[in-house]
Amino acid sequence: MNDAEIRDQILAAFYGVWKERGFEVWVTLNELQQTLAIDRIALARNLDLLAQIGLLERQGGMGGRGLYRITAQGVLECERKGLKPEPSLVRKE
Repeated sequence: MNDAEIRDQILAAFYGVWKERGFEVWVTLNELQQTLAIDRIALARNLDLLAQIGLLERQGGMGGRGLYRITAQGVLECERKGLKPEPSLVRKE
């Protein structure tokens, strides 16, 4: 899987979170890695890029550390690309 495909998979996962719970849910690198089964280094690299360009918001450190959530720009990018929401990141309470 190349980086563009990884970014689409990440965005689809966050798009699913937004569809189910809105902008209030933050997700950790570990939760993403367990759900998406992507190499940790590749995942962290692509999370950082998505945060740098404003499609994700990062709270905490760089290099995949901290918490992430999708931004309004990220939602619009998912819709523009026709990505399907991945609901698997949201834990049912």
